[in-house]
Amino acid sequence: MRGFLSTLILITSISLILLFPVPLLAQRVVERPNQDSSYKRPVVKRVELKGVKAFGQGEIKKLLYIQPNHWYNFLKKRYLSKSNIRIDETTIKRFYMRRGFLFTQVQSDITYANSDKAVVTFYVDEGKQTFLEDVTLEGGLEPINRKFGTQLATLKIGKPINAEDVSSNGFKLRDLYADNGYPYAIDSSRYEFYNDSTLAALTYGVAESTFTINDSTRIVTRGKTRSYVIHREVIARPGEMYRQKDVTNSEQRLYTTGLFKFVSMRRNDSTAVITNDTCHVGFDLGLDERKQYFTGLGVGMGTQQLYNVILRTSVQGGIRNIAGTGQGVVLSVRPYFRVANTKNGSLSSVHLSNLVKKMYLTMVSSDIELDYVAPWLYKYRVPVTARLIYEPYTLFPGVSKGTGADTIGVPAYRFDRISGNVVFSRDIDHFTAAQLTASADYVTIRSVPPDSAAFYRDQGNNQIRRRLLLYIQRDTRDNFLVPQKGSYSFAAVEYVGGVLGGDFNYYKMQFSWARYRSLIGSNILATRLWVGWLNDLFKNGHSAIADRFLIGGSTTIRGYLENSINPEGGRYLLLGNAEIRRPLFWRFGGTAFIDAGNAYFHFGEITPLSIRFSAGMGIQFFTPIGPIRLDYAVRMKKQFDLGAGLFHFSILYAF
Repeated sequence: MRGFLSTLILITSISLILLFPVPLLAQRVVERPNQDSSYKRPVVKRVELKGVKAFGQGEIKKLLYIQPNHWYNFLKKRYLSKSNIRIDETTIKRFYMRRGFLFTQVQSDITYANSDKAVVTFYVDEGKQTFLEDVTLEGGLEPINRKFGTQLATLKIGKPINAEDVSSNGFKLRDLYADNGYPYAIDSSRYEFYNDSTLAALTYGVAESTFTINDSTRIVTRGKTRSYVIHREVIARPGEMYRQKDVTNSEQRLYTTGLFKFVSMRRNDSTAVITNDTCHVGFDLGLDERKQYFTGLGVGMGTQQLYNVILRTSVQGGIRNIAGTGQGVVLSVRPYFRVANTKNGSLSSVHLSNLVKKMYLTMVSSDIELDYVAPWLYKYRVPVTARLIYEPYTLFPGVSKGTGADTIGVPAYRFDRISGNVVFSRDIDHFTAAQLTASADYVTIRSVPPDSAAFYRDQGNNQIRRRLLLYIQRDTRDNFLVPQKGSYSFAAVEYVGGVLGGDFNYYKMQFSWARYRSLIGSNILATRLWVGWLNDLFKNGHSAIADRFLIGGSTTIRGYLENSINPEGGRYLLLGNAEIRRPLFWRFGGTAFIDAGNAYFHFGEITPLSIRFSAGMGIQFFTPIGPIRLDYAVRMKKQFDLGAGLFHFSILYAF
């Protein structure tokens, strides 16, 4: 039955996903068929390579857009496209030039097996492979040239010349001079061939120009945004040395304000004036503002400690640029509903068998949130968000604690919560950002005598929290949805109660680091380490389950239900994950993973034998909103039982 259910889930999920045909990765160029209704574009029967001797044909064919059509391509047939053939000619030539074949020529031909099938043939004249004999840099300024030494070191003497690396280094040399006050410097590269073109010396040349400083920046497109809001984001200041990276960073800063959908800052050479051997040049800044008013709707399903499965809905609207000052206001309303298969029941997770049955929804909470956003704090670029949240008539389902005569029962009740916080943000560099959050809330329990409210709050874990949170993250991933390289890490320090007051008193620290790197072929190795600890403050210090570390489920240790390994929450967290990810076919990918970790209430409980392990495999379907994945994980115990595993169906990778 378990196998049948998993197969049914997979087939149904794929069928639903196919309604969204735009892939995550860049689409190949596809030609439109002739408007004549009798025209039928042929599929590709076969792709052939002629003249390939130095490399395996399979190594080249897997890089091509043109691929032969097979019987299993019935969902999306591989049709003949002359545009893709032209792209593939360039792809083959670049393949050779990266491996020292500087004179390779590629041509293509199409023959038709019959009216609906075509054979594509690429004719390759490889030429000779050229090795690097020597590399030098001529002209320019010695202080700047020394900075280019690390790039020259990437070109290895005696190795085949990588023509793309040669070109890339030329661009970096140009940018290096542009970042040091010489945007008009002219760079070039040339080869001197020896031994019948099998050896070559490479020479980079620089003809430096006049030293350049910035002049004023002119806004060429006017909108509602005030000039001072725009100019304060521009770091290419008048009178300072010209740096191309300042121009790029200025554009990036304007984008991050969220006010513009298009930004273009360009040097206006017509304004260049040379005085006293120094060039002064200004900039033209083009902007396209986003709409001032916006709305949004959202719906999603997830898990929550008290109700397991929750349906989340949201409605949002706001103004993003009040009076052209860059300040904004956002109003959000978010009702949450408990999902159950009976009126008073609950679900630990949603399976396909549940969705085809009658489901019961009970609104357990709804919050109304008002946000005020300011991009600058006085004269400093510190975005500030002030947030006020009102949660009326929130349901607490009731609990029973203890056993026997010591049992403490708390009936279900409704409560109101008012909370507020202020978030200060700061970009440390291009990859690193920090946030400081100060928050407080107040809880009122309905239909409860005032002298009993503290008891209900304590047993229901709805106490008043007052906290300070410092959060620092560093993100160097090349793609946050499907990372191929880079890393993501964060560190958080949280102080609750203490001198701030409130019902809770503790401090909490955690650190997480994930890394992504290539292995052999198309395989990606993804690893994560996550540690954390929580300690109470003072004699009356304590924390709630929601404040502690919860582990188990689709994003921590698969093979276990959500937050099931230590339901009361742990004060200490150890978690490690390792995945190998690779593309399979079309828009599908696969993973093999190992998860390990646990959450502990006491430090003395941490032992090697206490670590929980699980392992499994998964399949992903890539969509514009990220991979949709189905994982199957088995707990690794002394007796390895495949039937004891669990399926996890979710969006995005586990980390």
